Amino acid sequence: MGGDNFNKIYNNTASEAEKFDFFSSLENDTEKKEEYYHYKNLHVLSNLNPDQYRKKQHESFSNFWNQVQPSKPKKLIGQWMRYAAIFIVASVLGFMANYLNKNESADYQCVEYSSEKGSVSTIHLADGSAIWLSSGTNLTIAKNHQGETIAKLKGEAYFDLIPNPKRKLIIDLGHFKVKDIGTQFNIRAYDSEQSISAALVEGQIDLINNSEEPLLTVKPGEFIEFEKSSQKISVNQQDPSIVTAWKDGKFVFIDKRLDEICKELENWYNIEIQIENKNLASTRYTSVVKRSTTVQMVLKILAVTDQIHYEITDKKVGKDIIQIRK
Repeated sequence: MGGDNFNKIYNNTASEAEKFDFFSSLENDTEKKEEYYHYKNLHVLSNLNPDQYRKKQHESFSNFWNQVQPSKPKKLIGQWMRYAAIFIVASVLGFMANYLNKNESADYQCVEYSSEKGSVSTIHLADGSAIWLSSGTNLTIAKNHQGETIAKLKGEAYFDLIPNPKRKLIIDLGHFKVKDIGTQFNIRAYDSEQSISAALVEGQIDLINNSEEPLLTVKPGEFIEFEKSSQKISVNQQDPSIVTAWKDGKFVFIDKRLDEICKELENWYNIEIQIENKNLASTRYTSVVKRSTTVQMVLKILAVTDQIHYEITDKKVGKDIIQIRK
């Protein structure tokens, strides 16, 4: 297996046999696999900071391919597909450094929508499509004379869009973009949070670069999470009903950290929550609660599970403060 096969896999032009051969060669060789992902990480960094990492990328590439030997295909049920998915996801990050340099020259007409804290708003489009906006969300939709629609999202939104091959909708998330193919999907992109996520319920969405070339196709049931600090992206399988439960008026916490739960509560109730220490913040909970209930009731449910204590300070000006401790 040589560099040509690698390029085919990287560009998603390899045959099924070539993909199988490639990922089979990594499956039972831990050292080779680690070297491979080390190279991929450097590849990502080289796109984000070319001057600093390009040389290291080249050296790592050479070392890796010197180790790779042709491998006879093995009957590994589903294994190569798992690594193929990881490989494709890693390649998505190459476009991120160039995003902010794109200039929009078209003449756009903008319409802005928003949803207040503690509420869910619905936008009904002319073709029968609908968009739900979660608490504290802002969505700007701009359409130019060529019929291109660019939506900029800050917050969380659920899109239920009727398939229309003539419609060209791109959702700008700041760090990357999502292209709609006519589908149902959820995007969470709050400025105050450290990650951006997207979950596909039905249909198809593509992650695209600034030249509008597809970099990753997302399939139903897949959950994408992008970490802002490390600029790493991951794809997992997740029940979409958990991600979209907010649209149906529910908090759904499945093995979720307390600090993550508190972010949800802060955003919905427009409060500030202070957790006593890091150990308590990392405690995990599983619960389903209606959003129509009070924050005190949500905290009582959590307290029953793990015997936590909380104290609420009512503020005449600004947000109320809740302190959580053991």
